[in-house]
Amino acid sequence: WYQRRVRDNLRFYVMEKPVKRTGHIAIIGCGVIGISTAFYLGQLGHDNVSIYEKCGVACHSSGKAGGFLARKWCDETDLKDLARTSYELHMTLMKEFPDLDYRGVDTYQVNTSNEQQKNPSDNPIKWISHDHVTGVKKLDSLQDTAKVSPRMLCNKLLSVAKSRGTELHIDKIVGVRKSEGRVNQLITSNGNTVSVDVVVLAAGPWSTNFVKTHFPEFPLPEPCPQTRAHSVVLRPAVPLGSECIFQYHNTAAGGCNDPEIYPVPDGTAYVCGEIDYTELPEDPLDITPNPDKCKDLIKQVGFAAKSLLSAEVVATQACYLPGSRDDIPIIGKIPFTENAYIATGHTFWGILNGPATGKCLAELILNGKSESCDISKFNPDRFL
Repeated sequence: WYQRRVRDNLRFYVMEKPVKRTGHIAIIGCGVIGISTAFYLGQLGHDNVSIYEKCGVACHSSGKAGGFLARKWCDETDLKDLARTSYELHMTLMKEFPDLDYRGVDTYQVNTSNEQQKNPSDNPIKWISHDHVTGVKKLDSLQDTAKVSPRMLCNKLLSVAKSRGTELHIDKIVGVRKSEGRVNQLITSNGNTVSVDVVVLAAGPWSTNFVKTHFPEFPLPEPCPQTRAHSVVLRPAVPLGSECIFQYHNTAAGGCNDPEIYPVPDGTAYVCGEIDYTELPEDPLDITPNPDKCKDLIKQVGFAAKSLLSAEVVATQACYLPGSRDDIPIIGKIPFTENAYIATGHTFWGILNGPATGKCLAELILNGKSESCDISKFNPDRFL
């Protein structure tokens, strides 16, 4: 145990062998993690980068996420340094790309009940209804919590990465050829053979199965169980305010639901919070939501904001959370393979931690070590 702990503490400072500056880096997955990696590789001057994606840009969780960002909410977890570093990177991106819809938000907890309240709690949020509110507490301010459109963010970072040399291929990777502990070639579903110097696996919840199939020497355990998260996009007749709401609704049966409400500048509201556990489909386009979960979400948030009960339903959707067996991200070199890396397992915090994960990976690949943040605790070899 002591030797392993010493090794883990030193890894941040030990140099890995960096890739040659002209080498071809192939990224598998075009969500926020893969795109951020390409973006920061380009920022560090590497222009020989390809992204391979089966169905499209941000076609899974990165395109269905709410985009809530928090500077300090991971402080009591292993994610503290990664989250704080990534929040600052988001703030830098906000200044660099003012056309993105970044905005600081005040964040509140709103407690509600099925029972109509005779003496409703004081409520500083104008668009929250009073009738079923039992309590309101401010959780954070616009200095430390923010909101961004994940799809807009992904498209912008990809656009910049492409201007620096990154190429996007809508093509699934179906084969990996290795020799002497190195990946030499990738095989695509279109029958193409791609020579590579480095491979980055950023395929979200499909990463574990990809490792099992193509890197079987590394016994990466599957997340247990596979979590499907539901969300609904609503358009109320009158737009809501800007505050993000974390609702705690006490049910008649004595339970508690915890939906979240994120107003969006385009007049819609993003609502999430219902999960279930089902088998992960092979194709992201085959993912469908449970209609009852989506109806439950709308009903629950109606106790906080009546206008959402009659709002137009713009979208009902679901995605699978990229998890890990120990519930913390997996970031680093894939064991037993010299030139393959993995980044997955960010669960609910993928958009928040995407930029820092991508930048740390880019530094690790090009410079031999992560310089922006200590990612040693996320090293995949903890599963050996």
